[in-house]
Amino acid sequence: MLTIEETRRARLRILVERYGGMANLCQSLGYARNQTATLTRILNTNVRHERGGKPYNMGSPMAREIEFKLSLDTGWMDNPPGHSETHPDDYIIHVMKRMESMPEWQRDHAMRIIDTFAEPSIAPKTP
Repeated sequence: MLTIEETRRARLRILVERYGGMANLCQSLGYARNQTATLTRILNTNVRHERGGKPYNMGSPMAREIEFKLSLDTGWMDNPPGHSETHPDDYIIHVMKRMESMPEWQRDHAMRIIDTFAEPSIAPKTP
């Protein structure tokens, strides 16, 4: 189980990827593109020497501010990301999402096709 600090760091990593880099994320949050230092320190778990070697962490006020500015649900930064968020290129997740949006008749048809492909193939007999 992730701590709240680890969860927020994982969520921040997702946002950096989603927005195409830290500078773009900062711009979307209303900061200057070169004001990446604080979020970068949090993301990299840099040590705060003036605070006895404790790492930079994201507090609740900053988490709520990010959620508000990016129109995310309140608490989004505090909930551990699911498999589909951390593995967006996973083809199984892709297929599941597509099938969830299908009407029942299409889902049944898709399952029959998948079952057909999954059956062991029988090699043709040679004369």
